[in-house]
Amino acid sequence: MSAHLTSLEIPHLILEHNQVVENWRSHRWDSLVTNGPAWHDRFPNQKFDGEDPNGFPTKDKVTTYFGEFACRINAPVLCGTEVKTVTRRKGQLGFRVSTGKGNITAKVSGIYFLGLS
Repeated sequence: MSAHLTSLEIPHLILEHNQVVENWRSHRWDSLVTNGPAWHDRFPNQKFDGEDPNGFPTKDKVTTYFGEFACRINAPVLCGTEVKTVTRRKGQLGFRVSTGKGNITAKVSGIYFLGLS
């Protein structure tokens, strides 16, 4: 989603409780593989490097793939951020997000987030 929002020049922020791909790195079985072959279970225009297109990438390859993708698209990730609540802004479009690092206001126009403050 971040890649698509960036290509449309829509400001956004990703709130991540841990580090990027930490759950894949630390909380998945070592024997885990993707549900489908590499040619199918991938992001648009990005292949699994060194993987047979008909193979099923392992947990470690998926972890590397996700991390490299986030870096490549320069995803705006705020790591170490616990989201506590998300509430609608009364009388205004958008949401107020309460986190362990403070509050974030997401302003909305139509269905798109236009900015964060």
